[in-house]
Amino acid sequence: MKYKLMELGIKLPVIVGGIAMGILTIFIIPFVLFWLAYLGGWIAKIVIGKYLVEGFAILGFTVPIDKIPLIAGLLGWIGGYFKQNSTYNVKTQS
Repeated sequence: MKYKLMELGIKLPVIVGGIAMGILTIFIIPFVLFWLAYLGGWIAKIVIGKYLVEGFAILGFTVPIDKIPLIAGLLGWIGGYFKQNSTYNVKTQS
């Protein structure tokens, strides 16, 4: 039994690869972004944590210094869903 995609000339590895990339994009990349941002927040806590908490206090937010890595990870995770990759092809006139 042939599937419609195979009738169009699309092979099974291409279909499986597309599904794998979809799973990777939806589940794994945001997880990695969370931990990278958490690591960045941990470094920020060590290096500029006191000043960061004071800056948040000036803006009206009460943030304990121990929560900086978690907040950074959360913002990195949320920001991962708003990424956009664009490719522009510019043709030059000759």
